[in-house]
Amino acid sequence: MVGLPSSDAVSASLDWALSHDRIVITLCHGPAALLAASRGKDESPFKGYSVCVFPDSLDEGPNLEIGCLPGRLPWLVAGLLSEQGLHVVNDDMTGRTHRDRKLLTGDSPSPPTSSACSRLTP
Repeated sequence: MVGLPSSDAVSASLDWALSHDRIVITLCHGPAALLAASRGKDESPFKGYSVCVFPDSLDEGPNLEIGCLPGRLPWLVAGLLSEQGLHVVNDDMTGRTHRDRKLLTGDSPSPPTSSACSRLTP
């Protein structure tokens, strides 16, 4: 998960998905992969999209306190996506999903999120 934003393989996969008009689905911390889409480009191809992501506030506190993370992440996904011009639609975790064009995002891998994604895809 930590290497998603800097992965050339993830960047190439997203380039392929976008150029072939495919649906991209990311859940929980998965939207960090969207950060890789800007590698080697002036701006993110997802700039202007809205996304639902795992909230930074949980990674800055509760997830560290309960031992869910072994230490601080080198990045906070919502903040960095915002810096790349994406609009984060949530600041909490409720199992919400969100669709913008062919990008489906969700704030957690919980059953409500998973079943909502299955209803959003054709």
